[in-house]
Amino acid sequence: MTKWANWNVYYAESVNAHGATPVFAQSVISDHVIHRGTLSTGGLGGGADRSLADFFQIAFDPQHRANVAFSDDHKVSPLGPNNGPDNPTTRRLIRANFTHELMPNPGIATVQSGTCVPNPPPEQGNKMTGNGQLSSSVNFAFIVKDTPMNGVLSYQDANSPSGPLDVRSSGGVDSVTFSGNCAAFTGNAKVNHQPGYRFQVTACDNGDPNPGPGQDTFNINVTGPNFSYGQGGTITSGDIELSD
Repeated sequence: MTKWANWNVYYAESVNAHGATPVFAQSVISDHVIHRGTLSTGGLGGGADRSLADFFQIAFDPQHRANVAFSDDHKVSPLGPNNGPDNPTTRRLIRANFTHELMPNPGIATVQSGTCVPNPPPEQGNKMTGNGQLSSSVNFAFIVKDTPMNGVLSYQDANSPSGPLDVRSSGGVDSVTFSGNCAAFTGNAKVNHQPGYRFQVTACDNGDPNPGPGQDTFNINVTGPNFSYGQGGTITSGDIELSD
């Protein structure tokens, strides 16, 4: 089974999941491989592996905290047969796991157990989310944080000088700087689905405690082979929110 697929639990967050081109920031929230091998995606027919059944539940709150329950069969059952941990004929112990019982991954705050535990410590570092428009033809959405460094960007300009423009971050972000109520971040990008570009964004949350239109600002520069693009200003709809 050394070449079989290793399965983990992921948590994805989006600020524009309802949009036509949503973007997601993704984190691994399991502290071990929960299953190795195949999984069934074909319903009740056939003979695929259904050892994990369909047990998967999630609860989350407006503070971006989540508790996930999932089936897990990474441990060998004491009932046997035990033909080695990597042998598909070995009987495995199938049980439910909860992320609040796991060892926390770097940058992820957890609580220990029970329903009456105190509130978890605040999320480490700084984080900014944004979703809105610079005009009726220019849309943006992003999530960026500095601890651990992670981020995602989606940007569209239907009326750019070179024609419709679609910019998406590729591989997250490689630099993040928070200063006051602003965040600046950079990374590799795909432009109209083609790699080889760079983006630089500066966004400011000027609207607290009021909503962002007419106050928050968003500026972007994109460069690449024989290509340069810049746009920015005060957003006309949506919101940019800084949390720390």
